[in-house]
Amino acid sequence: MTDVDSIFRQAGDPGDAEAPAEMAAVDALLYEAPIGTAEGATRTVNLTKTAIRELTESRPNEERLEAILEQSPIGVSVSRRDDGRIIFVNTRFAELIGLPREKLIGSRARDYYLDSHQRLRVLERLRGGSGVTNMEVQFKRADGSPFWTLFTVNQAVIQGMAVNLAWIYDYTERRSMEEALRDMASRDPLTGIYNRRSFMDMARAQLARAHRFHEPLSVFVLDVDHFKRINDTFGHATGDDALRMVAAGCQAILREYDILGRLGGEEFVVVLPGATADESRVVAERVRRHLARMPIEATDGTFRLTASIGIAGLEGATDTLERAIHRADLALYRAKHLGRNRVAVFEPGM
Repeated sequence: MTDVDSIFRQAGDPGDAEAPAEMAAVDALLYEAPIGTAEGATRTVNLTKTAIRELTESRPNEERLEAILEQSPIGVSVSRRDDGRIIFVNTRFAELIGLPREKLIGSRARDYYLDSHQRLRVLERLRGGSGVTNMEVQFKRADGSPFWTLFTVNQAVIQGMAVNLAWIYDYTERRSMEEALRDMASRDPLTGIYNRRSFMDMARAQLARAHRFHEPLSVFVLDVDHFKRINDTFGHATGDDALRMVAAGCQAILREYDILGRLGGEEFVVVLPGATADESRVVAERVRRHLARMPIEATDGTFRLTASIGIAGLEGATDTLERAIHRADLALYRAKHLGRNRVAVFEPGM
């Protein structure tokens, strides 16, 4: 067993007034803390931590310190700063990586990062002299499977050796739950595509990118023809099925990076990054034909529906998403006026 006390004893006299008091875990506390996301942003989450209660002795002895580390639900490792080699891990760290301690000792900490960009972000912080606190970092187990952690690293000098003290908390289940909740909040519950709010957020980001790089962008608005008649004839349950089919039909034709949302009712909207209005017209025609061929199941057989589509391209460096959608709406009205089941591109004077 590694001499835990010798690893964690700071350089200096044991009686040094700066020596830490002995600690022991006793309670669980809920608290809010900022975390650094994998993408480099910061957000606040609710966390649970173990409260530490100060004991009477001025310094923990080896057995008690070892017991604290072994009971910790957080993985702990110590690695040399000069070559990154691990010189100590607790049992939880070994469990998370999936290797016995003796195989982890002497290995390099860099071997367990999944994402080299995340590792470089950690190194930049450490080289800048600051530690890392509650950063979302993805590590990999010995079998190659990934897991998310809340990662904290502090620099220290122990018995004259410069080391990194690292704590990893398994954050996989919590992060998956948070991602699922965020995804649910961004989706239209009926069709599973983006709801209006999320669509507008993502579309504005694409619009800003188009402005920044002077690239084209276009919008088309799609409306299911005679949708009220479908509901009145076949019932609202069948109408809901029809809307789900329309969303799926659009996704089958659109590119992976096109953004599809439901504005409300039977109206859908698409942003096509990098596409002019004329290029979008080709895509919209394919969507229109695909939807017209789809059989929709009803209680007494099948039926088909049609859709009208209005298109508008980006106009100048000061154009807004709202204005582009308004122009696409005007083109949609023209398509309806001309008989439905067709595509129209916005023209001045509409």
